[in-house]
Amino acid sequence: MDVPPLQHEASRPLAKPSVSGLTASAALLRGKLWKSTLARAEQFAYDVSGLPMALAPASRQGSEAAAYLHATYKEYFWRLPAGPGKALLAAVTWPFALAFTIVQNTARNGAVIRRRTGKRAVSQALGQLHCAWSYAIAPPWYYMFELFDDDRRARAPLYLTAHETIAAAYELLEPMANTDFLADKVWFADYCKTTGLIAVPVLFHAARGKICFPQGDGEALPDSDLFVKPRQGNGGHHSERWDFVGDGRYRNSKGEALRRPDLLRWIAQQSLGQDFVVQPRLVNHPLLKDISNDALATVRVLTCRDEKGGFEATNAAFRMAIGANSVVDNFHQGGLAAPVDLATGRIGLASDMGVRPHVGWRDTHPVTGIAFIGRTLPFWADVLELARRAHAAFPQRTAIGWDVAMLEDGPCIIEGNGKPDLDIHQRVERRPLGDQRIAELLAFNLRKRLTQPGVIFTTGA
Repeated sequence: MDVPPLQHEASRPLAKPSVSGLTASAALLRGKLWKSTLARAEQFAYDVSGLPMALAPASRQGSEAAAYLHATYKEYFWRLPAGPGKALLAAVTWPFALAFTIVQNTARNGAVIRRRTGKRAVSQALGQLHCAWSYAIAPPWYYMFELFDDDRRARAPLYLTAHETIAAAYELLEPMANTDFLADKVWFADYCKTTGLIAVPVLFHAARGKICFPQGDGEALPDSDLFVKPRQGNGGHHSERWDFVGDGRYRNSKGEALRRPDLLRWIAQQSLGQDFVVQPRLVNHPLLKDISNDALATVRVLTCRDEKGGFEATNAAFRMAIGANSVVDNFHQGGLAAPVDLATGRIGLASDMGVRPHVGWRDTHPVTGIAFIGRTLPFWADVLELARRAHAAFPQRTAIGWDVAMLEDGPCIIEGNGKPDLDIHQRVERRPLGDQRIAELLAFNLRKRLTQPGVIFTTGA
């Protein structure tokens, strides 16, 4: 795949010396250390939660695809030379981490679930222990997937967990380094422009305390609403919306107002910890205004390479912001999500991640009171076509989660995620994906990848 050169690297830096050189260097170092620490902590969490799967017998129940993905994770976990060492460290940590999370999640959810199901807190705690040991499903996911329900718990072997997808399957399916830079929002915007994909543009970016405008563009903020977010972040973290209020001033969701030069300095200073991009604020299609809480609502469309080399949409979830959050709709930032019928574009019951029991399942928006169940998303056929066409522009990638906004004039890609989380789909569809199309395709592509000449997959199992 030919990747266009990174034109944005030639952008003209507009220095903003709002802090001293020593302070800037310290901030950059803190940012790098923090990102490195978070990445290591996330990987260790995967190792700990996935330990029971790594120790499980090969005959673990599940569909053929789910069983293959579970077995692949087991082999991946024991890769030499780190396998035995991380297993020992995970084994030491696992009992304490499990006890803590069982107490934490039972305290948060136990009373509500007892009123709803009659299941006592002790029974819920034992259920969490059983799911963690038998299926490597950690306590928060016991509530997310409603495994306190006996019928759903009977299907527990079919759930696909983050440690076997994000930390293993996607790693094994990852394209060669520098094949593309999907996670880089500056590169992604440039690439979409060159390939004719409709995606949100990047007005400029900030890095290491400097504002960098694209070549040929002006060096001033436009008189319009803006959206600022990390260049390579996801999950809605550290994002901020700045609405233009006239007279060269902008106001954020907290009511703070800055003049144009001050906002530029603020963006530059934020970039000392990590790079940021500035994009135009997009506005929802009018049909979504009454269920969007003033934040941009998006649909997550999951696409995967199929057996013939094409790209297929397998799952979709519509996301809505609630409460005081008018910045992002992200599921992991407390928003609601609802399943979307791929054939019709109709949305179903919505819920959060399942960690706040009072939210439950809703057919109306909790802020506006407007019913949304059964509503058809605008431009649905175009949304699916755009997602499939976008994946075709990244042919070396197996699975991509596309965040697509539906604007007044059509769908627009916000970003693509090369390691899409399956939790949102398993939660809102209220079923595991281990016996669904996405599992079949992941297993097919993994088998194909691991049997290619030159692919080495050494295990200690």
